[in-house]
Amino acid sequence: MSQLDSISQELPATGMEKFLEDNFRKLVWLFIIAVVAIIAYGLIRHQSTLKANEAAEAFTSAKTVEDCDLVISRYTGTNAAANALLLKADLLWDQNKKTSAVDALKEFTSKNSPHPLFVHTLLGLGTKLDAMGDRKEAQAIFERIVNEFASHEAAPLAQVRLGDLLWAEGKHDEAKKAYEDLAVKFPDMAEFQSVSQDRLGWIAAALPTKEVDPPPAPKVEPKPATGPGADIPKLKLNSAPSGLSPMVTPPGAPAATTPPVPVVPAPQPASPPAASPAPATSAPPSAAPAPAPSAPPSAATPPTAPVPAAPAPTTPPVPKP
Repeated sequence: MSQLDSISQELPATGMEKFLEDNFRKLVWLFIIAVVAIIAYGLIRHQSTLKANEAAEAFTSAKTVEDCDLVISRYTGTNAAANALLLKADLLWDQNKKTSAVDALKEFTSKNSPHPLFVHTLLGLGTKLDAMGDRKEAQAIFERIVNEFASHEAAPLAQVRLGDLLWAEGKHDEAKKAYEDLAVKFPDMAEFQSVSQDRLGWIAAALPTKEVDPPPAPKVEPKPATGPGADIPKLKLNSAPSGLSPMVTPPGAPAATTPPVPVVPAPQPASPPAASPAPATSAPPSAAPAPAPSAPPSAATPPTAPVPAAPAPTTPPVPKP
């Protein structure tokens, strides 16, 4: 028995050595190929990580639509490029370029189904289409969310939006069914159960679905001031040529205005009369009395216009005897 055991143990060992001798080169090549593959995989993974980090930095610094386009074109296929497409849609919508924004969202939903925000983007696309009046396409998107992504957190909200859309189109029976299905499809969503009940109550009350402008607010006329300080006259300081003159205006009386000062043209100097030969015994002419000095203008009253002085009287010549 001992000899048989030793022979049985030697046979497998001899077969293994023969297998190694026959396939040694193949095994070496397989080992080399496996090592090269591991190294290549590591390099590719490292390069993709570097590219993803670079794309993430570029997306973080994107502020305009042009920046988003640059990230999308340079880092195609990355999550950063998909996020840049979403940001581009938001920027276009804020700029009132609604058609371009919807096109950007459609491009996202056609290329980025594994993205974590895919279902939320579908819901946003349907809401924007509804706001633009394309209710048929919006209804198809809401139905897709409810049917294909029933376990997603956005599904009950899509069901509510579907009912709202049908109600706005006047399809009350279909809208009621959509609200009633909400309780059947999503029984664990208590907050949406109350929403569906409220909607059903509004439909039963036949509430309008379109907003109307409120009537204009009545004009409020200002009332006269009443109170302890209403009788106090208002003091106004009107500018005058000679300074500030205080004027008291009683309550309710029109404000007094300063009368304009008439402008008197300056007197022209009279041409002297022709000199006549004076008689030998003529008396010397009497000097004209000097005009009295005028009082200085008062600071409270405007100055009067200057009055030309009267010409000095002349003495007639005395005839000879």
